[in-house]
Amino acid sequence: MAIMARIFLALTPDKELNDQIIDLKKNLKTSVLSDADVSWQKNSDHHITLNFVGEMEPEQIEEMYVGISEVNFLSNLNISLSSVSFFPNEDSQLLAVIIKPTNQLQKVFEKIDEVVTKIGFGSSLKNYRPHITLGRFKDKSRPDFSFEDFSELNINSKINALDVYESEFDQGKTLYTCLKTFDFS
Repeated sequence: MAIMARIFLALTPDKELNDQIIDLKKNLKTSVLSDADVSWQKNSDHHITLNFVGEMEPEQIEEMYVGISEVNFLSNLNISLSSVSFFPNEDSQLLAVIIKPTNQLQKVFEKIDEVVTKIGFGSSLKNYRPHITLGRFKDKSRPDFSFEDFSELNINSKINALDVYESEFDQGKTLYTCLKTFDFS
């Protein structure tokens, strides 16, 4: 029996953008969230999920690779980090940096959704809401926080590749392994 893998497709920040995200987290930790009980995302695990596909067999993964390789991506996908907020809403435990939705990013999302739909994994997302997870509040009844000082980040960057990740749980931790990278050309 084939071993199933939990697969998702994401855009991974380059070193410069990742360093800016790390600095943003440090700023949050020393200011508005200095007393908060947050389980912070590992600095090496920042990504913008395009599609969480789910459990896949090795043959399905290979079929997905073929589909992705046939997609014509624009080079230098522009992204803009706009604000820090709870995700998907104010009552959530997830803290994220929100990515400004653009037509270019929406098109990449739609192309990837077409690829995974062709192999039987339709997207459950109605509206794509790009974000990067910064951390999760451990306390379900967390206090309210205001991220007013982080509401106009204006951090801009370019992303030049799509990554396929496997997500595994190990001793209560989520581990991400990059299986394959598709450079935009």
